[in-house]
Amino acid sequence: MKHAPLLLALLVAARAALAQTTVVDDGSLTITRAGNRIGREDFSIRHVPTTAGAYETLTRGIVVMGSHRLTVDLSADSTGLPVRFQSKSTDDGRVSESYRAEVSGRRYSARSVRATGESARELLLPPGTLIVEDDVLHPLEFVVARGAGAVSAVVPSRGVLVTLAIEDAGDDRVSIALQAIPARKYVIREGGSGLVREVWVDGAGRLLKVVIPARQLVALRDDAPRSTAR
Repeated sequence: MKHAPLLLALLVAARAALAQTTVVDDGSLTITRAGNRIGREDFSIRHVPTTAGAYETLTRGIVVMGSHRLTVDLSADSTGLPVRFQSKSTDDGRVSESYRAEVSGRRYSARSVRATGESARELLLPPGTLIVEDDVLHPLEFVVARGAGAVSAVVPSRGVLVTLAIEDAGDDRVSIALQAIPARKYVIREGGSGLVREVWVDGAGRLLKVVIPARQLVALRDDAPRSTAR
């Protein structure tokens, strides 16, 4: 087989590229409201090499609450700035809404499809704009990674831009699976709505816990982050 050496070289190159993929974080959160379990979120965050010699950040989150299931996928640069975002909502196994957005320069172009029809929206993003979603928690890692200050964010489900004020609340500890994990606490205040999110991350910036007091919602990681995640 005269092409065998070429095929072997391609296979080796593909395996080498795969080996360079870095798992930044992956885990699950149990979500409770007023002390009662209402759902969970499974998520992963990976750095994947690009042909340009840099890498892109790929995240996936699956939020399940009763018969409602929300799957979100985000492609971003190394700092969390969005490039593509898509989500799909299902109820009782039937798709109720799909959403897709792309960012080109500062222009955010989105299209959603529901049983009632399609809609499109465009936004002009301030520099450094992130994505947060009302019912998805893992993207908050990118928000608190900015440290104390303010950042703009798109909320896809609302089709709006918001300003998030981030306060560094200092060192703390979070109990997970009988372990007391050193943590850093941040308080995120959303302009306009006044919504407050309290977020705890470990020393590597990985999400441990989220509390939204106004909704009596607490999301706690099921297991401590794995030491191999970077």
